[in-house]
Amino acid sequence: MLFLLRCCNGHVDSAKLEEECKIADICRHDQVPMCGIDSCGEMRTFIDTCDMHEFNCDSKKDFIQKPVHECWVTCKRGRSFKKPLYGADCDKENFV
Repeated sequence: MLFLLRCCNGHVDSAKLEEECKIADICRHDQVPMCGIDSCGEMRTFIDTCDMHEFNCDSKKDFIQKPVHECWVTCKRGRSFKKPLYGADCDKENFV
């Protein structure tokens, strides 16, 4: 079972995930839209940075903030845009 979790979410470090969940618990929403990209090249918009931290925690993802104009060109609020795979840890089945 542990192998399966590592296989599907191998690009998310457990210490980073724990930090994301801690930040999500104390974060105050400011409703300032933002863009994020994960280590596999998936881009998506978020309601605000707190929303990104909550999403990372709940979905075991590793999105980081990017300039908001990068997402507005490629995706709509809450939707994803998938760039080509970045590395071996990026599972093609996660890209629908």
